Amino acid sequence: MTQLHSPEEAHERAALYALGALMQDEAQVFEQHLVTCSLCADEVAAFAAATQELGHGALPQPPRPEVRARVLNSVTSQGILKTHPIIDKDLVRFVGSSWLEWTPGNAPGVEVKMLSVDKARSYFTTLVRMAPGAILPSHRHADIEESYLLEGDLFVSGVLMQQGDYCRAEAGSLHTGVTTKTGCVFLAVASSRDEWFA
Repeated sequence: MTQLHSPEEAHERAALYALGALMQDEAQVFEQHLVTCSLCADEVAAFAAATQELGHGALPQPPRPEVRARVLNSVTSQGILKTHPIIDKDLVRFVGSSWLEWTPGNAPGVEVKMLSVDKARSYFTTLVRMAPGAILPSHRHADIEESYLLEGDLFVSGVLMQQGDYCRAEAGSLHTGVTTKTGCVFLAVASSRDEWFA
């Protein structure tokens, strides 16, 4: 087919196309032109080989510390659990607790967020939030109970727990006087078969 442009024009247009420098509509027109113009098609093929190597031509440069910190902070603050409350992946469950609503617990001033329920073992994992002065009813453990205090203070059977403290109660043990002076949040892993007393 007769070419309607010079080799120089073909060379220039092919270079711009290979670099992605043409506007979208110009690129579409040029792509249609390539179907019938072997000169331009050959030029594009030659430039494509060169442009694919451009990214390897520059030496890697580490980002400035403040730029790296900003990017990492952005990635962390926009973690997937910020937008997906529960993710099950490869037999692992992730729970974005900030998406879960606090629901009333078994006493005034007590709220819970259920994180996990193991029906086969009759176990559950929950976040517990107690308002200042709230009291949990006494209860006997049907199985091992574990508690980890995340914030605030918690009195358990006369022992003061503070942030970071852990409590393990064996099966058959009794928890009494579970209260908080300033309020607290703790993680509890317990049996759903516990016996609660009014």
